[in-house]
Amino acid sequence: MSEHFPKVSYIIIGSKERLSRIRSYQTEEGVECILCPFQSLEELPSLLDLKIAELDSSVISLIPAGAFPKKDARAQLIHFSRSEYQFWGWYHFGNKFKGAAQSIGKINTILNKVPQLEQGIFFSRPLYFSVGGLGNSGLNPFAELAKRFYLRLDPQKPLPSLTIRAKSLLN
Repeated sequence: MSEHFPKVSYIIIGSKERLSRIRSYQTEEGVECILCPFQSLEELPSLLDLKIAELDSSVISLIPAGAFPKKDARAQLIHFSRSEYQFWGWYHFGNKFKGAAQSIGKINTILNKVPQLEQGIFFSRPLYFSVGGLGNSGLNPFAELAKRFYLRLDPQKPLPSLTIRAKSLLN
């Protein structure tokens, strides 16, 4: 039986200028890709709350502009969408960015268990609203959201890394 709404929504976040240069992504049936352009990080929480409230999807994945999940990660999210359970998690670090900045990000993820921007984050839609949405966004828009999710439940094992297609993710 086919459903009329997507089960998984990928919300690509980035500046308006950056998203204007993004080509469309090829997705599977039951999946949609939505662009979420913003002027400044301060307006991101309210924009995301509005976008997510409009969706009928059971799974949401926030992805920085210039990145997209690999096919096996997308298949796992579709599988997760069939579950009635609440869940959340992030993607592994990829190998595209190397050096001191990525090393610090990996250490931060291990110690603080907070996903970095280039990792993306995914969650069940009911969980997002049960914790009150994104909250304040600082340099890492996922930090506050991850803290809120941790108050409810532990994350899933990280999914395979995102495919990074750009040097600059949000800008």
